Amino acid sequence: MRHIKPLFFLLMIVFAFIAQAEDQGLDTVVRKTVDSDGKVKFSKSGFSETKPVKKHTEPKVKAAPPKITAPKVDIYYASWDPYSNKAIVFFRENHVVVNAYDIDLDPEAAARKKKIDPNFFGMPLVIINGDVIRGVNEKRYKEALARPPQ
Repeated sequence: MRHIKPLFFLLMIVFAFIAQAEDQGLDTVVRKTVDSDGKVKFSKSGFSETKPVKKHTEPKVKAAPPKITAPKVDIYYASWDPYSNKAIVFFRENHVVVNAYDIDLDPEAAARKKKIDPNFFGMPLVIINGDVIRGVNEKRYKEALARPPQ
């Protein structure tokens, strides 16, 4: 019984504060508004003293990013040729996607190679964006890769 009296008294005080808050309207919502100057104002009604003015802004037009296209690289090689393997390793290390044609396994690829450069019997024959490069020439590979595709 001793413990109930202080608890009862404490509950009476809490309920009294709640009733007083409801009478004074303390449960209203504070609203945040922005005026025409961009200043933030707080009010109970939700409306600032002055009406906000919408600022007319021009839509920003973004320039389209330049279209980046991967170079077109074809390599005619033989799997047994160390120079062909060196060229393939160069493109792989530089993250260049190539269309590789083994002329020993693909007779049509051998015919295309002969048609592209009939006087070249060596390996590899590399075509980068239409530029025909005989053998392994990393400097010419880099120059051809630097030019935009046609």
